[in-house]
Amino acid sequence: MALFATSSLFADGDAGRESPFILGAGGRGMGMGRAFIALSGDPSAAFWNPAATALIERSEFMAFHTTLFMSTTYDCLALSHPIGSLGVFSVSAGRLGTDGIQGIDIDQQPTGTLSYSEFQFGISYARPISYGIVGGLTFKDAMVQLAGNAGSGVGLDLGLQYRPTIINGLALGLGLNDLVQPRIKLLSTDDKLQTTTRAGISYSKSLSSKFTPTAALEYGKTQGRSSQIRAGLEAAFLGSYSLRLGFDKDRPTFGAGILYGAFKLDYAYENVKDFGASHRVSLGMAFGKSVKKSEEEARVKIISAAQTDWQNSLTTQRKTEFGFYMAKADSLRLANRYQDAIAYYQRALGVNDTSAVAAKMNDSLMTLIVSEAAAHAGDSKREKFISDRTQAGVEAFKAGKYSDAIAQYNLALEIDPGNMTVINLIASAKDAIKIQIGRIRESARKYRDAKDYSNAVTEWNNLLTLDPADSEAKTGIDNAHNQLKADALIMSAISSMKVEKYPQAVVYLQQAQTFRPDDESIKSLLSEARAKSAPSTTLETIKASPDYWTIYLKGLEAYQAGDFSTALKNWESLREYYPNNPDLEKNIAQARQRLTTEGKKPQQ
Repeated sequence: MALFATSSLFADGDAGRESPFILGAGGRGMGMGRAFIALSGDPSAAFWNPAATALIERSEFMAFHTTLFMSTTYDCLALSHPIGSLGVFSVSAGRLGTDGIQGIDIDQQPTGTLSYSEFQFGISYARPISYGIVGGLTFKDAMVQLAGNAGSGVGLDLGLQYRPTIINGLALGLGLNDLVQPRIKLLSTDDKLQTTTRAGISYSKSLSSKFTPTAALEYGKTQGRSSQIRAGLEAAFLGSYSLRLGFDKDRPTFGAGILYGAFKLDYAYENVKDFGASHRVSLGMAFGKSVKKSEEEARVKIISAAQTDWQNSLTTQRKTEFGFYMAKADSLRLANRYQDAIAYYQRALGVNDTSAVAAKMNDSLMTLIVSEAAAHAGDSKREKFISDRTQAGVEAFKAGKYSDAIAQYNLALEIDPGNMTVINLIASAKDAIKIQIGRIRESARKYRDAKDYSNAVTEWNNLLTLDPADSEAKTGIDNAHNQLKADALIMSAISSMKVEKYPQAVVYLQQAQTFRPDDESIKSLLSEARAKSAPSTTLETIKASPDYWTIYLKGLEAYQAGDFSTALKNWESLREYYPNNPDLEKNIAQARQRLTTEGKKPQQ
């Protein structure tokens, strides 16, 4: 019927009609024979395979124009906008129309000119799914206009693409256009667009930094029409230029493209039978930030915010700690416990070394302690000696060297045995030693429990420096050394087993077991090393013993009946007598594997 005469460009005489916009590729796709179902997409992909838009990195606009026969033009616009991990949204609009058609009445008399147009408006969504698969949908409205009369219908396209990670550059594509078929009624005529199925493959390979060829092949089938094969080649070079060649069924196509900054210009040519040459020019423009850049900026903001929060939290924590230390120091100072107060003023300065108050109180208390200690010396010579020893003791105390501080104070007491200031300083230093011993003991136990024996030994030794008679420290050092020896022996055993020196490994593991008699890992390794160091046996060896052969057969019957736990129990009981039997080990491994597959834990 003349109503759809314009669409004859896309028909080949078979029954049924496909949407003309399915072939709405830009210059690149047309130049490659329209074999574009598996190609990476630009916004025009919304017309033929919305999945191809899923990997668009920046907002992108594309427009193309084609002048056909008899004042017929074909124009399309498309815009794609990625929204991070949500996917890519696209809007598209296309028109295929003829103007200036001469109308005639029933008597074949001219009635003036009229126009015929087909339109398609679409909203598309695409996103990566998983394992290299991307998918997309296009909801569309197809409309026909003729001489002021119009009709429309809604439809749905579905597209998929798959890019396997194991073959870089390979892509598979599938498109189901008009899966939901638009039904259009114009005046008294009904028209339904047929579903078109297209499947294809493409492969790109960078042969150098300046040259990347791409090949594409496609199969298409519309309901009620014959199938079609399309193929195309593209040579991209210097990162900005492309040449293309293709075959759309039986007619060749040619094309070229150029990329300049954010702009992309493509041209394609084909010679349509009975209608002559057709030229297509498409222009694309990318704008805005790429998805990767936006995601990176978002990550930077999150990290920056986290750092700011952490810094604020640290600042608050430091203020809290500083306030606590200052308050504690002030209370000790008011209680005349000057040396203890100095310790807390020191901690406050460790948190905030710019605190003039903490520094002043620290210096003032030290001067006060020294002057009080020397106040009753009796003569200037004794006064100087006591002042010097007291000052040296306080300096050692501030540095955490409490034993050295006590030694200095004792020298002062030799000159003035009844000096209460010095006696109080010694008592304060001894209390500090007790607190320090407690902290070191706790740290050593944590290292021991975490099996960090090297650091545990270091802490126990620090404790013995403060208290040489501490029994826990001495025992801890001995135990830690034994554990370190066991670790070294286990590593030596594993190294021996790697080079198949199993008897030597047995010796190492037996020595390690003296330090860790209940260690299951040592027992397991020792069992394996003993088995592999024993003489090799076969099934014939087991068969020579009727009793053991019976046990083996019971295991085999249980395995065949699906009772893998019983089979494993029987076969492992033979290990003690046949420790190096490859056939037996193979059966045990298979039984354990079946139990693991079924989610059951092998019985020990």
